[in-house]
Amino acid sequence: MSTWAVFSLSAIGIILAGIRLAPFGAALGRHLRIGQGWIGLIFLATLTSIPEMTTTITGASIGAPNIAIGNAFGSNLFNVAIVGLLDILLMRRRPGSFLAGVRRYHTISGGTAILLTALAMLGIVWKPGVTVFGIAPISFLILIGYVVGVYLVFRAEKEEGEDDQAEFAPDLSFVVSLVGFLISGAIIVVSGVFLVQASKEIATSTGLSASFMGAILVAIVTSLPELSASIGALRIGAHDMVIGNIFGSNMFNILTIFFADAAFRRGSILGALGDGATDQLLVAGCGIVLTGIAVVAIGARLRRHVFGVGVDSIVLLAVYAAVTAVIIGRGISL
Repeated sequence: MSTWAVFSLSAIGIILAGIRLAPFGAALGRHLRIGQGWIGLIFLATLTSIPEMTTTITGASIGAPNIAIGNAFGSNLFNVAIVGLLDILLMRRRPGSFLAGVRRYHTISGGTAILLTALAMLGIVWKPGVTVFGIAPISFLILIGYVVGVYLVFRAEKEEGEDDQAEFAPDLSFVVSLVGFLISGAIIVVSGVFLVQASKEIATSTGLSASFMGAILVAIVTSLPELSASIGALRIGAHDMVIGNIFGSNMFNILTIFFADAAFRRGSILGALGDGATDQLLVAGCGIVLTGIAVVAIGARLRRHVFGVGVDSIVLLAVYAAVTAVIIGRGISL
């Protein structure tokens, strides 16, 4: 089978399964009595990020630390830009800001994603020479920070209350919800691994790997599971599930650095980036800027819009375009 055929079939599989993943997850959450934000943060985010985790760990295991860390940082950029794209999809039905309509507890998951990224950046600058079982102390802090962040979101969601489950959760039995969710998740994971591999082969064979379009292609491909799952959640009106998925995916992507550090057998992976360290810091910093804008927008509850699209979403997309241009200008491949 040709690379383009694998690419196309994998993309179709991810889109179809991703759109169905959210309704099954919503129904499952109704049976388990957990809120949509936590469903997105744990269930959707973990499943949609597994293909990226596979790429990150593979890069570490073959002794290519810049590929591993770059994948974790680079994937987070387009994830946040998804918010702006969803605002555009919503503009005909509900003009205004998408982020103004979600619950404020998402500032915890967004803030945690920023904190975990900052810890990873600290590890790159610090270059720790001491490891515990081959894992740097910073990587352990990332693991602890992720667990604490998940707990804080779960607690905050419970305190705010989640009484709108019936409005968006399909009326499915527990068995149907669980089986449907697992099947959809399996399709996303398997298709995602093949999709990432095929996209990189296409980018290399066509000469796109070092170009602007090549970087956009890889960025979209690695975030296609998050995008399709978010669209699925959007279709049933589960907006908090969308943000939980996006911020949760960014948290999980940084968490994969812990597993990459365990797979990297030459000391700390964060301290082995060499000349690529500056580039990695730039990409990570851009991710913090984008996530920070989204977190501020959630807290500010901006209602202004231009042609039905929220001003904050326009800012997000504009900043994403700007940072992508800067990254490509430096010759960094996402």
